Amino acid sequence: MRSICYLIAVGVFTLMGCGSNDITSANDIVFPAANVSFRAHVQPLFTLSCNVSGCHDNISHAGSVDLTSWVGVRATNVVGQADTNCGLMQVVFGREFHNGPININENHRQGLKHWVIEGAQDN
Repeated sequence: MRSICYLIAVGVFTLMGCGSNDITSANDIVFPAANVSFRAHVQPLFTLSCNVSGCHDNISHAGSVDLTSWVGVRATNVVGQADTNCGLMQVVFGREFHNGPININENHRQGLKHWVIEGAQDN
């Protein structure tokens, strides 16, 4: 009986691992037109596009910017005001020098802009 329960448990856990919804590419992230969520949209984008070794991870802090958490984003003053002239928007829209590629598309740019305009909330 114990071996049958074990086999069922292994089967259930195996099936749970299949078809995972894990996002592995920034291209998989789609921002809505409004109600942008830091946890659902912004942080996954930062994790896949900006928080890599040597850039804005919690060790390298390139340009003194840590994009690994909402606290890091706020503490480094990347989002200084709820407007599109903050440092983050300057980089996102190419108005400030950025050393390295930015792996974001127009939907990401507009989504980040809406997140900032909506108050850059920790939501």
